[in-house]
Amino acid sequence: MDIDRRAFLGSAALATSFLAACQKQAGSASPDVEDTGSADTVPTAPDDQVTGPLRDYIEQHRAAWGLPGMTVALVTRDGYEAVVTAGFADIEQNIPVRPDHLFQIGSISKMFTALAAWSLIDEGRLSPDVKLLDSLKGLKVRGGGQIRLQHLLNHTAGLPGDSALFPEGGLWSGFEPGSNWSYSNCGYQLAGNMIAAADGRLFPDVIRDRVLDRIGMEESVAALHVADRPRYAQGYEPALTDRLNPIPAKMTPTAWVDSDNAAGSIAATPGDMIKFLRFLMNVADGKGAPVFSDETAKRFLSDPADGWGEGAKYGNGIAHVEIDGRPYLHHTGGMVSFCSSLHVDVEAGVAAFASSNVHYALNYRPKNITIHACNLMRAMQEGAPVADPAPPHEALASPEMFAGRFTAADGDQFDVVVSGGDLRLRKSDRDSALYPVASGLFATDDPDHALSGVVVEAENGGAVRAWCGDVEYLVDPSTAYKPPPAKSLRALAGRYDNDDRWAGPLYVYVRDDRVFLGNIVELVPAEDGGWRTTDASSPERIHFDGVINGVPQRLLFSGIPYIRRFS
Repeated sequence: MDIDRRAFLGSAALATSFLAACQKQAGSASPDVEDTGSADTVPTAPDDQVTGPLRDYIEQHRAAWGLPGMTVALVTRDGYEAVVTAGFADIEQNIPVRPDHLFQIGSISKMFTALAAWSLIDEGRLSPDVKLLDSLKGLKVRGGGQIRLQHLLNHTAGLPGDSALFPEGGLWSGFEPGSNWSYSNCGYQLAGNMIAAADGRLFPDVIRDRVLDRIGMEESVAALHVADRPRYAQGYEPALTDRLNPIPAKMTPTAWVDSDNAAGSIAATPGDMIKFLRFLMNVADGKGAPVFSDETAKRFLSDPADGWGEGAKYGNGIAHVEIDGRPYLHHTGGMVSFCSSLHVDVEAGVAAFASSNVHYALNYRPKNITIHACNLMRAMQEGAPVADPAPPHEALASPEMFAGRFTAADGDQFDVVVSGGDLRLRKSDRDSALYPVASGLFATDDPDHALSGVVVEAENGGAVRAWCGDVEYLVDPSTAYKPPPAKSLRALAGRYDNDDRWAGPLYVYVRDDRVFLGNIVELVPAEDGGWRTTDASSPERIHFDGVINGVPQRLLFSGIPYIRRFS
């Protein structure tokens, strides 16, 4: 569901690869291709024009990221359809991914939520302008009196990313609805409640009847029930969930999580996703059947808000993005057990969906797979050469700027060196890879720094300082170390845990009289007495409470409690 809180989780920036272990246990499963055919289309092109090169690219991603398996759906407007499966649905039982395996599509479900809403709008039973608090009696949202359904569907309501509907202290809006953009699963959950109230049925039943059944997605499910688990590929997650994990690292099967949340509760087969991709292309062409009228189809894509990324727009669960000068409809999805991507090139009439059975904490989405798939299908249609795809990992532009010998005030020391274009951390007799997580933040499996990772600060193209949590390391110790922070701030530092499968530990570090989440995200005082990020438009709020002897025992991340442990 692409939860905003994930950006701060100590365990959620990266995790791992166990492809070598997979091959050792079960042998290597080659991708399979199934031509699904089409009743009224021209013959498909030979497999090797699209699926052959795509198979090779998928294997590059599996090797680079340690992906256990992947399923891919391909479709063109003129009738080409194909399914590609790769790797394992279950490593332990040596089960390869099959076309009938369910994969959770995550936040791509938001498209279905918006479609259900607009099918009700089409019938006059709901309005995009209906106010949230008029629809859901008893709900309270500070500053949210003007939130309307369309704000929720466009992520412009100002709601926090992943708050509960009734968090401690109540729900709030962080900005005037419609004035800004902030991704909110909480907002989509409320949209689902509004849809269910207007229809008079449970939300999954509405999605099944109004969207899945009408499109013909008979093998898909509208909610995640453990009773359906035998139909799914097994998901995998990092074995060490308390840290940033370099790739590769050890992985383990994930536990199951039930969900009927409108922000992301649909699972589908690739064959059904072909039907959905074709339907999306029809909507883009102004054809709404069988979900709603053609007039409503035109309205559905007509007025997206600024959001999703620089130069991008977002409306009704769909990101409108530009890649290499071409417009796409797009979304990604991250779940406890799956990560997915969807791209539709309406102009060329090509579309692709891909999903891998890995936890969102891997920080992986198969968007380069779906982009390359669209490029391959477009080249097939045009008889043109295909540009090389993006590498599975983006290389550091200037790795040498992070290199140096770093020394702490107590004499502890390590070296960061460039080796073959990559960075490595060398300390004592240990040699560990440094894997980029965010700007200046690196994961490592060096035992001294694995929990915090390493932040390298550079000036004028060269490294000057590193932070490992709250410990400062200087390239030139003669420049003097930062003084210790104020005692009142130091009391905030520590590890705070939430055992929910979507959560994990949050690490708070205090250095240079500044407060950081996850060693990289700076917090500043908020007007309500709590803390916020340096992005003033973000509705996320952090509070500390439960103080014992001056030390807070609890952190509330947008109302969700995390309890101090091991600190």
